Amino acid sequence: MPKLQERPQDNGVAKHVRLRNKGQITIPNEILEQLELTANTNLKVTVVDGRIVLIPMIEIAKDQAWYWTETWQQDEKEAQQEIDKGQTSGPLAVEDALAWLDEEE
Repeated sequence: MPKLQERPQDNGVAKHVRLRNKGQITIPNEILEQLELTANTNLKVTVVDGRIVLIPMIEIAKDQAWYWTETWQQDEKEAQQEIDKGQTSGPLAVEDALAWLDEEE
């Protein structure tokens, strides 16, 4: 089964729904459309301060899950900050890159 990742939060409209047999509810179409939810969308159900919270989840292919780890995302953030500050150099030619790797040993 693919890994699931929370989707970004959206501010939206509050609607009233009725709890039915077997704990089922119907999510209003306006909310489904706003969040682009379709049949078989995975939702995380949690309780926060006495409230039921449904969080849409994004499926991530198993071979891409590494990218979404906390460590990798932190490294991406740091790299982007360095790029934004101009603290990086342009791409290296293959020979220069290999020489740089040899210097690090």
